[in-house]
This record gives sequence, C-alpha cells and structure tokens, in this order.
Amino acid sequence: MFLWWGPELIQFYNDAYRPSLGNDGKHPTALGQKGADCWPEIWPTIKPLIDQVLGGGEAVWNEDQLIPINRNGKLEDVYWTFGYSAVKDESGQPAGVLVICVETTQAVMNRKKLETSEARFRSIVEQAPLAVALFSGPEFVITLANERVLTFWGRNREQVINKPLFEALPEARDQGYEALLQRVYTTGERFVAHELPATLERNGRLEQTYIDFVYDPYYEADGATSGVIVLCVEITQSVLARKVLEESESRYRVLSAQLEQQVQQRTQQLQASVQELECSNENLQKFAYVASHDLQEPLRKIQLFGDILKSQYQEKLGSGVDYLERMQLAANRMSLLIRDLLNYSRISTQRDIGVFVPLQEIVSRAITDLELVIDETGAQVNIEPLPTVSGNPLQLGQLFLNLLSNALKFRQPDRIPQIAIRSVMVAAEDLPPSVKPTRLASAYYRIEIADNGIGFDDRYVDRIFEVFQRLHGKNQFAGTGIGLAICEKVVTNHGGAITASSRPGQGATFSVYLPLET
Repeated sequence: MFLWWGPELIQFYNDAYRPSLGNDGKHPTALGQKGADCWPEIWPTIKPLIDQVLGGGEAVWNEDQLIPINRNGKLEDVYWTFGYSAVKDESGQPAGVLVICVETTQAVMNRKKLETSEARFRSIVEQAPLAVALFSGPEFVITLANERVLTFWGRNREQVINKPLFEALPEARDQGYEALLQRVYTTGERFVAHELPATLERNGRLEQTYIDFVYDPYYEADGATSGVIVLCVEITQSVLARKVLEESESRYRVLSAQLEQQVQQRTQQLQASVQELECSNENLQKFAYVASHDLQEPLRKIQLFGDILKSQYQEKLGSGVDYLERMQLAANRMSLLIRDLLNYSRISTQRDIGVFVPLQEIVSRAITDLELVIDETGAQVNIEPLPTVSGNPLQLGQLFLNLLSNALKFRQPDRIPQIAIRSVMVAAEDLPPSVKPTRLASAYYRIEIADNGIGFDDRYVDRIFEVFQRLHGKNQFAGTGIGLAICEKVVTNHGGAITASSRPGQGATFSVYLPLET
C-alpha cells in the first residue's frame, strides 16, 4: 500500500510495499520524499492519473501495467496491478491518493513465456509432416488443427476450430471413433491404429479413406488430462493400390492353377503323342527294313534276269531288247528311289547330335567319294578352312555329299566345273530375314557351296527343298528329287537352316547355317 499526501504529494508506504523498491534502490530515501523527486522516470505516466483522482475524477484501476522503475541500480521493466483512489481531509476535500498495488512482474513474465511456448508449439504442429489436431475436454472440441489434417477432413479452419469434433464432422459419427477417444480421455492410455477405415465428406461426396493414427492423452501442467492429441497419416492410395495388387495376385493364383492344370493335361497329351510317335517310328523302322530287303530283292532279280535275257536271247528278242533295257532302267530308278527314301526316313528319325565334327574332314571324304566324277569332268574344287561343329558325322557327310554331287551333276556341258567351299561366322542379329534356324544361338557358321553350273530361277528356291520336287526332267538329269530334301532335314536336325541363291546360266550358291556351340 502507498500514499501520496498534500500539495507536494509527500509519499508514505508500508512494509508490504518495501520489496518492490529493490534491495539497492529508493528506500529509505523515498519515505517522506516528494513524489516528483522520487519517481522522475515514471512521473509523466503516473502524474496524470494522480491529478485525475485529486480532481474529483473516477478512481483508477489497471492490471499488469508496465511501469519501469529504477531499482537495483538499473531501470527495470516492472508490471503492476494497481488502483488509485482519493483520500479526503477533515474538510471532506481530496488531499491525497491511496495506491493499492501488487507487483505482477513474475506472473506476467511467466505468462509471456507460456504464450511463447504455446506459439512455438503451434508453429511446430503447423509445420509437422503429419496431420495433427488437439481435441479438448470431454466434448472433444477442436482447439488445434494444422493444414494437413484440415486437408484430410476436407474442411477449412473456420468450419472446425472451437467446435466439437462430431459437430464439425457429423459423418464421422457411429464409426467407432467416439468410444476410442473416450477411452483415451478417461484412461490416459495411448491408442495406435493401422489402416483404419474412415468415411468422410470431401469434395462434395462421401469418400472411403484409410489412415494410420495415434491418439495420445493431452496433459495440463498439473498432470490432469484435458484432451486428446491425434497424429495421423492418410494411406488411402497405398491401401487401394495394395488391394488392387492382392486382387491381381488372387486372379494370378487362380489363372496359375488353371494353367498348371492345362499344362498337366497337355503334358499327358504330349506323353500320349510321344508314345504314338515312338510306335510310329518303330513301324517306320520296320517298313525301312522291308523296303531295304523285300522291295529291293525283286528289283535286283528284274535287273539280273534282264541281263541274262540280253546276253542269251538278244538275237531272238530283236527289237524287244529296247523294251528290256527300258524295263531295267525303270527298275534301276526304282531302286535309287527306295534307297533315297530310306535315307530320308532314317535322317527324319535319327536326331542324336552330340559330338564335335570337323567339317574339313567331312568335306574331304565327300570329295574322295566323288573322285571318279571329278576326274571325268575335270572339275576344280577349292576348299577354304572349315569349322568344327556339334553334330552327327553320318548326317553331315550325307549333307555335303548331296550338295557336291548336285554341283557336279548340274554342270554346263561346255564349261569346266568350278566349285568353291567357304565358311564365315555370322552373328544372330545379322542373319537374313528369310533364314530361320531351328535352334537359337548367339552366332552361326555359314558354309557356302558355290558352283558355275546351269543355275535355276530364284522363284523356285523354296520348292527345291521339298520331297520329289524337280526343276528338270528325269531324262535330262538323273535323280529322284529327294537329295535336297535330305539336306534340308539334316540341317534342321542340327538346329540350322539352308537356303540357296541362283540365276539361270550363272551357277548356284547353297548356304548352310549351323549354330556356333558355346
């Protein structure tokens, strides 16, 4: 308590006011001193208030008013809650001012610290990477909500702040959240949820959302629970994507099971087909035996008896010898046809490939077998270095024997046969579009057999590899029309391909592609 008295405002104060003057301040000089002399630093502020009261005006009341004073050797910011009221003399006139005051500096400073702390907390919440909200009291009034949670709710701040949660978000009622919040509020136990569904009105329609969230009790300074703070992350897109993936995996499992069943059925069918094929091959082998023995034997007798008739009864036969020779020629062609058919059938059923075969030796043996024809025609054969491949030596020998035999057979009568055999490696990606090997490989050997014979029209390049296909009459060039079909079958068995290029009168080049073994 403090008193200013008289025209000079001489001041008096009690012991309760004494601490506000500081340890090294105005006391004891201030006691009985004029107000203007004691408080020069605040006199411009408080003198008008004193004059107001002494002039018959209303009493003054201020709370937490900042009035700096000199104390403890410096000017300090001091906050006061005070009241000025007039004190009358014996004549009933205002003669002094009574000040009832309390210094509130510490309370104000504590409040400011709390406000600063609260502002910092709100700033942290606002910048948090999660959706954050604070529900206060048993009605769960929304007192704090950052932008992320507002976006999740589909509301603006004015629509939710200081409103009970289920009033601001009525569509959230009866989804089980009331009981969860009440349990956290009353028990103080945290609640954690993953992928919890929540139906909210957003963008003008109800939407099914999914969230991960935590409900934590919010405590006051005295430890009492005053609300629930929620931190949540919307995971709607992740959940929907996972559900789509799970549905896709479920469909895949069903399809996989169906496919496995179909594969098993197909495997059984293939096994049955393999058995049928093995039976068919066995029958074909039996046929080959019959053809090679029982069919050839009558032909040999026809040729033998024909020779006897010509040698012993030629004069008696007269012009009939010509018919006899035609008969023997037909029998000889029939014998060759049966032999070629046997070779073709054996190659079709024999696919065992697994040894390394040097083609240089294979071609050399074929040249030796054709040595008589080469000598008769004066043919010149040039063989460049050839590779070693994986295959069946007998089949590869048949391949090159047939190709060289054709090069010699289809020669031009007025020209010495020139045959060149060469090899080059070709990468798979560089193969001509028309060449389609039966086995994939990174590269292939291309072996070319080129001649200067009569050639043929390129239009027939596919036809020449078919069984019984001939481009020339049998009277012009001997043969059964099976030789090139055998070549094509051998190359197929070895995972390769064969093609040819030619022009009439300019020779032919046969290209054999065999896979490079790695």
